[in-house]
Amino acid sequence: MPSDPRDRVALAVALALTALAVVPAAVSPLWDADLWWVLRAGEDMLREGAVPARNRYSFTAPEHPWVMHEWGFGALYAAVASKGLGGLALVRVAAVAATAAALAWRSFRDARPWIAAGCVGLALAVFGGRFESPRPVGMTYPLAVAVAALAFEASFTRWHAAAAALVMLAWTNLHGSFPLGLVMLALGLGAPGHRRARLAALVASVAVTALNPYGLALHGLALRYATGASGDATAVVHARIVEWWPLWRAAGRLATPWELGAGAALMALWAASLRDARWRARAALGLLLGAMALRHGRHLQLAGLVGLTLAAGPLEALVARGAWAARETPRRVVAAFGVVPLALGVALWGAATRGRTEGAWADATLQDEGARALLAAMPEDARVFAELPFAGYAVWRRRAVFFDPRNDCYPAAVLREALDVNDGRAAPAEALRVLRARGTTHALVRCRSAAERSLAAAERVAEREGLCVYQVAPR
Repeated sequence: MPSDPRDRVALAVALALTALAVVPAAVSPLWDADLWWVLRAGEDMLREGAVPARNRYSFTAPEHPWVMHEWGFGALYAAVASKGLGGLALVRVAAVAATAAALAWRSFRDARPWIAAGCVGLALAVFGGRFESPRPVGMTYPLAVAVAALAFEASFTRWHAAAAALVMLAWTNLHGSFPLGLVMLALGLGAPGHRRARLAALVASVAVTALNPYGLALHGLALRYATGASGDATAVVHARIVEWWPLWRAAGRLATPWELGAGAALMALWAASLRDARWRARAALGLLLGAMALRHGRHLQLAGLVGLTLAAGPLEALVARGAWAARETPRRVVAAFGVVPLALGVALWGAATRGRTEGAWADATLQDEGARALLAAMPEDARVFAELPFAGYAVWRRRAVFFDPRNDCYPAAVLREALDVNDGRAAPAEALRVLRARGTTHALVRCRSAAERSLAAAERVAEREGLCVYQVAPR
């Protein structure tokens, strides 16, 4: 442990901020639009022994091809939830602990303790709140941080190369954002020294990305999401779903002022670091992540966590007026950043589990019981238009849906129609025509929402806990 009192204080503050980040991960309910369809697909995978290849949960496009790039999380979530839905909160706890440990490993090797602790604490304090959601994209942040930490290791060896390939194998089978890891390793080639070992890590990592159930089709899906090609369903997603909007279009809806401020400071640091050959490769990655966040606001948290993983070295050089040297790994410090949030998270989770019902774990909006009851009251063969926050939940509850947050397994035309109704853009007569044409029998929306305005021409047949059910009678 550090001997300087100032370093000890910085370390204690950073550990406290890390502990605070694990609190919502351990005790918050699990409600999330994406969790439920991931869970349903995982349950089907475990039962059938195969990954999904077709959009089987929708009546508008049941045979549309589906590459489930989160298939690994589907299987993991289903296995954990089979012992109790609340167990999924432990996945969030593990994600916080793993992120903190990887952040600490890189930062404390790159800078004196108070600078390193500041980077770790700031990362978890400003950007750690997103671990409250169990969405797969957030649960892969530890992998992104780990690859970044490995890619820019000063004393890169074959063991680092093997570790990078193993992390990339896991990332490939957990989430479609894995190409970013290859970009990190490619930029890591520009870090000083050990070029042969770094190149071996990149080659091995590229090779292991082919080891997935979908083969190169998974890479094609990642490319479509990255480009949002005109006419493709991903282009509709980028244009219509708020989290994919450019940061300048809706910064207040996409990020907190603290996240925006920290992101701007990081961009300034990376711009200044381009002049120094030691940090140029890191700066290129930081600026790339910043550009991704500007284009799609959902990437700001990733840019912040990865950026602060790599920022300690350049900050050390600024403080020391250019001097810098890599340090030995302070193993006890790194272990503390992993063990403290993990132990605290498990303890808090255990306390939250006692006295909390299974339904309460799924009830962040106090509408779970209402949604479950309204869906259960529908006929088994109902074809449901569910408003976007509840569409994935309807899938989990074994209802055929018009659309849901999977997005990439729907034709662009279906997504446009669905979002027009969902967002209240469709006039009542047009919405009724679209729903009838697609064979919809029921609609589940929030009462007095934009979606309900589009359903004014249909018949409201039930209401519970702020949710309304409409029946769509055939022509």
